[in-house]
Amino acid sequence: MTPRFAFAGTPEFTARALAGLLQGGFRPCLVLTGPDQRRGRGRKRRPSPVRQLAAEAGIPVETPANNDEALSAIEGQRLDVVVVAAYGLILAERFLDLPRHGCINLHASLLPRWRGAAPIERALMAGDRQTGATIMQVDTGLDTGPIIAQAPLPIGPDSTGESLSGAIADLGARLLCDVLSDLPAMRPEPQTGPATYARKLSPEDALADWAGPAAQLERNIRALAYRLPVHSDLGGARVQLLAGEALSESAQGEPGEIVTANRQGLVAACGTGALKIKQLRLDRGKGTALGVAEAINGFSDLFRKGNQFKRPSTG
Repeated sequence: MTPRFAFAGTPEFTARALAGLLQGGFRPCLVLTGPDQRRGRGRKRRPSPVRQLAAEAGIPVETPANNDEALSAIEGQRLDVVVVAAYGLILAERFLDLPRHGCINLHASLLPRWRGAAPIERALMAGDRQTGATIMQVDTGLDTGPIIAQAPLPIGPDSTGESLSGAIADLGARLLCDVLSDLPAMRPEPQTGPATYARKLSPEDALADWAGPAAQLERNIRALAYRLPVHSDLGGARVQLLAGEALSESAQGEPGEIVTANRQGLVAACGTGALKIKQLRLDRGKGTALGVAEAINGFSDLFRKGNQFKRPSTG
């Protein structure tokens, strides 16, 4: 028997997981999501990706601003469970206790590794070889609840924050379908092993550190390009680094100095190794993503050998 459940989530990651549930035949009776936010260049108020999907599917939506409003939204719904994924609101114990089987959460890591707000990006930045999806029973701690289901996902040399986000959402949706197909059979097990914390991303994370290893800078670029692109100053312009490749061989130059700028590529020295830049965006011109040839042809004054990327200030 299909359970009666509500779904709580907000960003694109969660919308993709909800889409997977709908494709699997599991339709929530209610969706809770964050209030509309100002987005884009016009700063107009726009609904969350989850709200947009729910509206398209004809599912009732509530946008509670606090726990009292969230509790009011589900009272009287006779819910078997609430499915939570990157909702944004820390739910109170009285909310967690109201559904018959409580609340279950889709978390984008192999708990207890990377509890917290940015598990996908932190796994990539740390050089982890795998991540995954976890379905857990929600308790009042931060991603500390017992595990119901878990599945790994490899992190490859070309994995990005965006590609992993989509893959984990799809994997998590499949796990949720399995769990929802037989809620009474849930046997949550306590988390075991060392826990790590995936702190929220900050502007500091997006500053290019040319003095460090090229491999670390490449991982940061792959992790953040879709969400908070790594950037650097070059000749008074802000350059977002959208794709790059770490080169192990040493480069003759100061950290951040461009040592190659021609048809063979755009390469800048790092503290260890060098970074071959493959795609970037400038805060001038049309502001679109540029390949290296386009960048060198269009902005030869910036991208020339000897010019040096600088680590911008956070001010």
